[in-house]
Amino acid sequence: MALLAGVLPDFDIYFKPLILHHTYTHSLIILLPICAVLVIRLKGLGLAFSAGILSHLVADSIVGTIPPLYPLSDFQVGISLGLPSPADTALEVGALGLVLFLAYLNGDYKLVSEAHRESVYLTIPLVSIVTLTLLFAGDNNVSLAEFAFSRKALTLITLGHAALIGILSLAILQGVRAIMIDKQRPGQTSDNQSREHQPLGPSLPSNISP
Repeated sequence: MALLAGVLPDFDIYFKPLILHHTYTHSLIILLPICAVLVIRLKGLGLAFSAGILSHLVADSIVGTIPPLYPLSDFQVGISLGLPSPADTALEVGALGLVLFLAYLNGDYKLVSEAHRESVYLTIPLVSIVTLTLLFAGDNNVSLAEFAFSRKALTLITLGHAALIGILSLAILQGVRAIMIDKQRPGQTSDNQSREHQPLGPSLPSNISP
């Protein structure tokens, strides 16, 4: 959930020119109340969602700036270390490593290593990451193939994105595999199917499910 929420602020790219990129969806006076409601209503799930959204703003303010008071003010805040830059590379690669480590700790890695129906839900972040990248490149007239490996920092970031896309794709295949296995067992009840394909184990909270 945090993985998907981490790219949500850039969903404004889907709605150009109705919404300018890096405005409403990067404003703290808009996002903080939304996050507060999510945490109050959805507890741990809302916290994961909010952490993903706000982490995007933190990262953007490090490599660039964000408009925290938009639409009341166009005032920008951030330290603008650059994109791409060593700071951006550290954020991108470090975040991927952290996600993989947490997935190992909480058991989410089983969505990739084993056949579970729930794995098909990872189609959502996969499609989001790929389409947002393509839309951003098209909007800025960027040749992805040429740009992705034009510098050492970008090469590392590109390889990290490729690894993430590969992991999500493998998980989706595991989900499709689980569905096909279920269809070959017509006598199996839905309760048995649910128990057989629990991705995170009985000792983990149910609200962690993707």
